[in-house]
Amino acid sequence: MIPVNVPSRTMVAAVLHGAEDVRLEEVPIPQLGPEDLLARVEAASLDFTDRKVYLRGSHPMIEIPGLFGHEWAGVVVARGEQADARWQPGMRVVAANSAPCTDPVPAARCRACRRSRQGMCERLLYNNGAFAPYIRIPGRIAEVNLYELPPQVPFEEAALAEPLACVMHAIRRVQVSDGDRVVVVGAGPIGLMFISALRNRYGQAIRLLSLDHHDDRLVLARSFGADEALNTAGGSLMAGVREAFGGGAEKADVVIEAVGSTQAHQEAFELVGRGGTLVPFGGVAEGALLSLDLHRLHYEEIRIFPIYHHTPGDFASAVNAIVRHEVPVARLITARLPLMELPRALEMVQNRTTLRTILFS
Repeated sequence: MIPVNVPSRTMVAAVLHGAEDVRLEEVPIPQLGPEDLLARVEAASLDFTDRKVYLRGSHPMIEIPGLFGHEWAGVVVARGEQADARWQPGMRVVAANSAPCTDPVPAARCRACRRSRQGMCERLLYNNGAFAPYIRIPGRIAEVNLYELPPQVPFEEAALAEPLACVMHAIRRVQVSDGDRVVVVGAGPIGLMFISALRNRYGQAIRLLSLDHHDDRLVLARSFGADEALNTAGGSLMAGVREAFGGGAEKADVVIEAVGSTQAHQEAFELVGRGGTLVPFGGVAEGALLSLDLHRLHYEEIRIFPIYHHTPGDFASAVNAIVRHEVPVARLITARLPLMELPRALEMVQNRTTLRTILFS
C-alpha cells in the first residue's frame, strides 16, 4: 500500500550487509499489512549498540541484509485498512523497536510472557529501519508500544525513549534501598540516564557515584545528579571509590555496568560489597567471559542481575519521563547530521566525540 501523500515508491535507506558494511541504498518504501502504520521519520538516534552491530555485522533483531536503525520519532502518514482507529495520518508519535506477545488469551502467550518476563519473550517482534525517511510500524507494536507525542515534545528528544526504556527496566527490577551506595560504571548516554532516573526515583535517599575515563562526561554526571564523579583512568579504583563515599572499608550496594566491555564488568564486580548486586547492563560480544571469585560470590551473597531490553510498561515510563522532563535527554544530544553522513556519525560514536547523534533525512 502506497499512500497518496508519499511522493515516491522508493526511498534511500541504510541497509546493513555485514561487518562494517552498511550502505545507503534506494529501496522500496515499506508495504503495509492490514494492521500496520507507515510513519515519516523526523528524527532518528544513533547509539553505541548501532556501532557494535555495524562492527559485528549482525544482531538477533536484524536479518542480514536488513534495514538499520531502531530509535526514532516521527509522523504517521498512512495506515492499513484494519489499523487501529486511534492512529491517523498527521499524528506525532514515538514507537519502541519491539513488541512481546499480545494474544488476548494469556494461555496462548509464550512461557516467558506468561511468567511476566516480556523482555524475554520467545516471539519478540523486532522492528528496524529508522535510518530512512519512512518506517513501517507493525500492528503488534502499534497495539502496545506506540504513543502520541504532545506538540511541545521535540522529535529528537522522543527518539531517545527506547534506550531510556531499557534503563527504566533495570530501575524497576533491581532492588535499591534507602541509604544504599550505588555506583554507575560509565558516564555515556546510558550511564547518565541511569544517574538522572535513579535520582528522580530515590531522591536523596541513596548515594550515587559515577565512574568514567572522561572528565567532561563526569562533569555532566554531577549535573545529572551524581553525588560524586570519579575518573578511573589511573590510580587505585577501590581506594578512589571508598574515598568518594567518605572513607571506610565498605564497597557499593549496587553496581551498574553501563559500558559494555569485559574489563568494565570485571571492575564492576570488584566494587560490589557484601550482600550487594551487580547489574550487567552493557551488552558484550558472544563468547565474552567474566572471571569471578566464587568464594566471594558465595560467602558474600553477591547477586548478579543482568538486564536486557524493555517491556511495554518500561517504554511507557520512558515516554512519560521525557514528556515530563524528569530525565533531561535533550542534554545528551551533541550532534545532528543528515542521514547521508551516517558513516561519519558511526565514527563519532566509536571515538566518543559525541554522546547522542540525531540523524535526519
